[in-house]
Amino acid sequence: MPGSHTEQPTPPPELDETLIRSAMTGSTTALAAIYDAYARRIYRYFFSRVANAAEAEDLTAETFLKVIEALPRYQHRGQFTAWIFQIARNTAMDYFRCSHNQPLSSDSFDLPVMDGALDQVIDQQTIATLRSHFRALEEDERELLRLRFVVDLTYAEIAALLGRKEDAVRKAVNSLTNRLYWKMETNHA
Repeated sequence: MPGSHTEQPTPPPELDETLIRSAMTGSTTALAAIYDAYARRIYRYFFSRVANAAEAEDLTAETFLKVIEALPRYQHRGQFTAWIFQIARNTAMDYFRCSHNQPLSSDSFDLPVMDGALDQVIDQQTIATLRSHFRALEEDERELLRLRFVVDLTYAEIAALLGRKEDAVRKAVNSLTNRLYWKMETNHA
């Protein structure tokens, strides 16, 4: 059923206030722990936006350079994940603004390998339909779904990142997933 994605723990247990403060002073061990905790999620976020592995890697690296530069000015308020993803979102906006690229609109996601040719055709049609419905959403709606399901941010983290109330984010995500669910059901009826 749509909207039933469970909350993930926040922040990762290894990223306590002491670790963040150590990173703020330049501790390479602490910086490595932050990188390990966030690199995969940030990469997935960029790949979902640009659909190009090399560009996603470059944007991830650029984000971590910006994080390292900004860490001494970070004010720990228990929202480190929101802070780091704001840097990633700003990096994505800069990328699209400076390179005049458009956000992802191609059919570039890999499909799982299927045994049966008919199953593969049906799955490709379903994925193509879902992509079409996803692209029809407003950019801010797509971003909400990306942050929740691609990056696995919690509702609280998304709320802090976007400056919205957690309940409003939860309702918006549930509404969007329900809308996509019913559009997909309508296509298969």
